Amino acid sequence: MKGVKSIIQVLLNVAIVIALSYGLYHFIFNVWLDSYTNHNEFVEVPDLSKMKINDATAKLEELGLTYEVDSSRFDPNMKPFSIMDFYPTAQSRVKEGRRIFIKSNPRTYRPVDLPDLIGKSKRLALTQLEISGLKIGKILYEPDLAKDAVLKILYNGKIVKAGEQLPRFATVDLVLGRGMLSGVRMPNLLNFTLTEAKKSIKDNFFEIGQIKFIGGSNDTINARVVYQFPFSSDTYDQGQPIDIWLSTEPRDKIRAQLKELDVQYKNFGEDTISGSQYRDIVTQKAEEQIKDLQQQTAPTTEQKPTTEAPKTAEEVIIE
Repeated sequence: MKGVKSIIQVLLNVAIVIALSYGLYHFIFNVWLDSYTNHNEFVEVPDLSKMKINDATAKLEELGLTYEVDSSRFDPNMKPFSIMDFYPTAQSRVKEGRRIFIKSNPRTYRPVDLPDLIGKSKRLALTQLEISGLKIGKILYEPDLAKDAVLKILYNGKIVKAGEQLPRFATVDLVLGRGMLSGVRMPNLLNFTLTEAKKSIKDNFFEIGQIKFIGGSNDTINARVVYQFPFSSDTYDQGQPIDIWLSTEPRDKIRAQLKELDVQYKNFGEDTISGSQYRDIVTQKAEEQIKDLQQQTAPTTEQKPTTEAPKTAEEVIIE
């Protein structure tokens, strides 16, 4: 009898445990969990297709929904900042806090990075620009040894460098090397300062050669160009050096040095006057001056003959 009671008590205890367990399970999964997760509480996704992105995100926040916006693809047929697509679709029932994925049309195309084209050939540059989504405008040429190589890239008239972002389909101009020209007329550098002379030489695509001074001063600020070689009347190949002489002295004080340079450099090359020709011309002009002087000083019936001997051609040249 006592054993039967024990069995009954055990069975009763097991029944109580089972009942409590079931009650706890029911409470957790049907009462507490439903309350905690807002079970059977849904939010209806609104129709975002006719909204702008700012209005759409504000509406989702108001409904307690989160969102993720993708605006990487531009469609020129749609208005900027309009909704292109979204998921879940309109009227879908989702729980509060659900993330809505939105594809929005950006304001314009995403900018592109300018490729590194400096030093590349014209053909390669055109291909890379087309792949990058950029258009080619003008093709300009500058004197340079690298013929048809890219020297500069211009956007709206300004130089742009590799890696800079430009609007997609933007038009850029290419500056290419055309090679050096031959037979180009020399710039006239006389009376230029050293800075001005260097700039003129560079602007005309020549090189700076020897820089020398005449007189006792080597003042590079106040000195002026008093002589150049090749001369301003000569033609020369671009890329070749130009020699200049500077002085702070007036030209009449350095006349002898300038004549020595004429004798030395005007006997150089087939396209310049030779030193002997130059001296012949000067001598001829001096003789003409002597004849004019003799005619002016010739005695008349009312004048006494002059006792002063006429100047020789050499004396006129020295003066």
